[in-house]
Amino acid sequence: MKKLLFVMVVLALSLPSIVIIAGSKGAGDKCIADTECEFHFRCHKGVCVRKAEFDHGSGKTGQPCNIDADCIGSGKCVTNAMGMKYCAGE
Repeated sequence: MKKLLFVMVVLALSLPSIVIIAGSKGAGDKCIADTECEFHFRCHKGVCVRKAEFDHGSGKTGQPCNIDADCIGSGKCVTNAMGMKYCAGE
């Protein structure tokens, strides 16, 4: 019984370190790592863009663009920290 109680306490204390929490940045926000972006997004070349498996638009998410019209079906054309533009997949 003591062993079971010990295991339960260890699991309860380690659970917060196991849980992965998604970031708070959405489509088009500047980022450094995937963990900064919301659940359905990833950090692509300094910008949070929709993950491919959640991109039900034209499939242009994460692709280079010049204006919003280049991203029809994949959100807006946003600029990353380096000045390059990508479709955000909003």
